[in-house]
Amino acid sequence: MRLRRVIAALDGRTGVAALFVVALAAYWLEALAWPLQRGRDSWDYWLYYLQLLDHHPPFSAVMVFRTPVAPIVTGLPMQIGGAHLLEVVVSFIYAAAVVGWAWAARPFGRVTALLTAVVVLALLPYAAMFHEVSSDFIFGALLAPWCGLIVRAVLRPTRSALAGVGLLTAALTLTRPAGQVLVLAAAAVPLVAPGSWRARGKGLWIAVAAALVPLAIWSGVNSMRYDDFTVARGGKAWVPFYKVLSLRDIDPANGPASRRLAALIERDILTLPQYRKLHVDLHTYLLAAGNLEAIRLIALSDRDFGWSSNYNVLYDTAWETIRHHPGTYAHSVEDTFWHFLWFRFALEPVRRAPPPPPGPGVFTVDGKPAPSPEALSPVAQAARYGFVWCPTNAIDRCIFRDPSVVFHSPAQQRRYRQLVDRVRDWNSQLPLRNGVRALEGKANTLSWHEPAPFFWVVLAIVGIIFRRPRGWPALVVIGVGAALVLFVHALSQQPQTEFSIPLTPVFVLAAVAAARGSATVHES
Repeated sequence: MRLRRVIAALDGRTGVAALFVVALAAYWLEALAWPLQRGRDSWDYWLYYLQLLDHHPPFSAVMVFRTPVAPIVTGLPMQIGGAHLLEVVVSFIYAAAVVGWAWAARPFGRVTALLTAVVVLALLPYAAMFHEVSSDFIFGALLAPWCGLIVRAVLRPTRSALAGVGLLTAALTLTRPAGQVLVLAAAAVPLVAPGSWRARGKGLWIAVAAALVPLAIWSGVNSMRYDDFTVARGGKAWVPFYKVLSLRDIDPANGPASRRLAALIERDILTLPQYRKLHVDLHTYLLAAGNLEAIRLIALSDRDFGWSSNYNVLYDTAWETIRHHPGTYAHSVEDTFWHFLWFRFALEPVRRAPPPPPGPGVFTVDGKPAPSPEALSPVAQAARYGFVWCPTNAIDRCIFRDPSVVFHSPAQQRRYRQLVDRVRDWNSQLPLRNGVRALEGKANTLSWHEPAPFFWVVLAIVGIIFRRPRGWPALVVIGVGAALVLFVHALSQQPQTEFSIPLTPVFVLAAVAAARGSATVHES
């Protein structure tokens, strides 16, 4: 009885405030081990933010390959108060996200909400994500209210709930473009909700329109400014070309597109001094191609095949390769997806230290020499695409000493220097301090040994099948939506834990609600 009274007392504003304070305290305790540091693609998000009002941005491709939410959330605090303010902002976002997951679970009962909050607080990989400047923590935070609105819209499909699902789907997409597949989840919500088919049809229009209209408006902005009606450019270059390139199976004999790509490589890359002096041939180049070369090929595709070609040659090359080696690609997608569900994660020790010395300029590929990625930076052909191609954490080795080799306009040369100087300054502020060794060791050990997402997925499936709590279709929708996002990443990427971590609380919510939830409709 006493426990019930405590749980009841925590249900409401007092409980929200208490949970927010506990989550905030947890963040700052973890910050002793994991001070805020640079995360995936931070430099490019900052470049995007700094170029938002530029009519002719030097890093023009960054503006259409990226989306605006992460740059604004990470760039605005840096501009106002630097990395210290950004860490404070991120701590509040983390605390709000924990409260958001409890709110998402609240329709399934007080105990379910409390258990969900406790488990999310204990998810150290999820918490660690909020100590790195990237889009990952923003995407992970937005998923909480998205799931909460889906649960409420399935239980009681009001117009406001359905519109909220659509708008948050758009926000997730504008944070991470793979979120576009969540439009399917938003469309499914009114279809699994109670009501007549006429009401479901109206709900479908509301949810889908609320998601697609903001995305269409944003695509229109990209069309006007950068001549590409798209939410984010590069879909055909990423899925499946980016992954196929890493599998080392591209061969001119595969088909006409592969021959066109091979001719481009031999003409525009292998004739460069770094390759010519080592006598690098096409086979060796393709075996050695990694992230840097993928961005270079994207840039050369825009230049040689045309901006409007939308990477058709790269896309067709990938499919020609898949047709000749279907098992290789399928196994790679399977392995990547399995990694997303069975990952282990721990942050590297956080230290303020000088950049690492450059590595060797040449490495061996299949017994033949090739220039190492670090020896090739900066790559003039990929200059407008930001720092995504940069093969080193030493930002100075990715900046052109003489920008005139890329930018012919004096105004763009000046703007280039201003932008890279600002990004260099912001980069120098991170990490804010050294991590406390004793704490980071314990935190990373706990993080590494936490249950993998697969555990929560299995628990959710078993709970839904055998318990079928009221509102279980909502759990299926959010679970399948999360799986679709992971599947899109698996189609285009090699295993990378940061793609999966933001989605882990989705599976936690589904598991706890399926195992314990009562799904009584509550408005709190």
